[in-house]
Amino acid sequence: MAGYQSVFRGRHQASRCAKFSDLAPRSASVGAVDAHAQPSAAPSLPDPPAYVYAASDIRPRQSREIELCAKASSFDWQYTGLFAAGVVGSVLLETQNLKQSGQPGVRLIGPGLVGFTWGGFLSGGYLSLPKCDPLWAAGSPPEGDVRAQWPLATVITIIAAATAPALDYTFLGAVKSEWQDWERVTRVFVGMGAGIAGSLFPYLLPPTTWAARKEIDRIRVGAVAGGPFVSYTLSF
Repeated sequence: MAGYQSVFRGRHQASRCAKFSDLAPRSASVGAVDAHAQPSAAPSLPDPPAYVYAASDIRPRQSREIELCAKASSFDWQYTGLFAAGVVGSVLLETQNLKQSGQPGVRLIGPGLVGFTWGGFLSGGYLSLPKCDPLWAAGSPPEGDVRAQWPLATVITIIAAATAPALDYTFLGAVKSEWQDWERVTRVFVGMGAGIAGSLFPYLLPPTTWAARKEIDRIRVGAVAGGPFVSYTLSF
């Protein structure tokens, strides 16, 4: 009986050793896999959302807006000074050279130059005014444009057309007797037409202040179009 028990114990220990021997390679292989496993890459952060403008958000916020506001916050003396010099130069050219010409076509160049530079001076002077402030970047609200620019542009154009012929004749002095009536009338219409063209020219080639102001408006319109905006209303 004792011999039978010793044989049974020996078989039982042998079976347990066999089980442990079978588990050892598996645990070793799992450890090898864990050792060679690479950590997963960190997830990339999403892009920051576009800036959302509120109805009362009136000062420049983005870096590009701040840069443009700095350009639009001071008077553009170079642009306005260029048209002012053009007015003086055209008056001198007309009174000293063109007026003395014997050809009516050449003499009609004078009122055209005076009217164009005068209209550009009036309209360009307005567009050269400061159009932005670090604490007040006035512009169209997200709800829509409530201020139109064309009424003031029309008024300046009318003023330029009305005053350009008077300015031309003021500096021209006494008209020579040999000038025919059609030429004197044509000078008035040439000056008016040139004044209108000159007053509209700064909108095609604007000064720095006006160009920066319009760029700020485009940035704000693009930001509003790309996402929602916050607004409020008051009832009385």
